[in-house]
Amino acid sequence: MSNEARNTGKIICTVVSVLVIGICIVVPVWQSSVNAQLEARISNVQAEIFNYETSRMRIEADIAKRTTPEYIVEAAIQQNINFSQIAVVASL
Repeated sequence: MSNEARNTGKIICTVVSVLVIGICIVVPVWQSSVNAQLEARISNVQAEIFNYETSRMRIEADIAKRTTPEYIVEAAIQQNINFSQIAVVASL
């Protein structure tokens, strides 16, 4: 091999080595940033789920409260609604 070919080979080897080292440095940093973004998204989604669950429980509690006989009677009194007995007719 000629001296020029050896120098070209060394230059190519050096350039490839620098590229590989650069990639080896950049990839973990990139993975770390992506991981941080994903963790932030997960945290936001968990907060949204918590808020939705809290709202759902409040709504369920309100529905349960509004279906109690005491609440229905009180609401009927406030709206001047009179309850009357419904006659049951047995048919055979």
